[in-house]
Amino acid sequence: MIPIKIQCECGQRYAFDVEPVNGRMTSSIACPSCGADGTMAANAIIAGSAQSQTPVVARPTVRLHVATPASTNQPALSASAPRRAPLLPGQIDPAKAQIEARAKIHWGDPPEEVVKFLMMNGSSHEDATISVRAMFRERAAALQKVGIVKIVTGIALMAVPVVVLLIFAYYHVVLITLLALAGAVGLWGAWTFLRGVIMVLFPKSESGDVSDK
Repeated sequence: MIPIKIQCECGQRYAFDVEPVNGRMTSSIACPSCGADGTMAANAIIAGSAQSQTPVVARPTVRLHVATPASTNQPALSASAPRRAPLLPGQIDPAKAQIEARAKIHWGDPPEEVVKFLMMNGSSHEDATISVRAMFRERAAALQKVGIVKIVTGIALMAVPVVVLLIFAYYHVVLITLLALAGAVGLWGAWTFLRGVIMVLFPKSESGDVSDK
């Protein structure tokens, strides 16, 4: 079985496992949100998975040398004209590959796997590595924002038992059940605060999808 993760152009993400036949989907699939066809994207991921064991061969650089006629008495001009190679079977457009790679990083896929994915879709190892590092920094920044929210929420929750105790002291009454509930809220707030601090200080230690935090 091959795990398939797709991010539709509408922003909807969906995932499933499939057993391909002849390296392709056995039936068509569609985005559960907007209904857009996702079969081609799934076939591209299947093909990329099949090529993951194939060593990446560096593409030669094509150089075009243009010489002016001898009658002009001008030196020959040398121009470098690299041309974009056509997509191989199973490859996707580089721009779409970058979008899918960014989604993979935010989903929590290992960086080395995302580098391989970009290389299978035409990027050099150096370019793929630089792109993945930038995407990983974006993921870390997103996790830190979530951590800040958790810190603020945790502080608010930890203040609940303090407020309850002050109210009890003012009215000279203690309700055990209410005090126990307030204590539970305060403990949850302490845990939320701790999780937020860890996410702010050590965002790279977090695994999984950023949207699930």
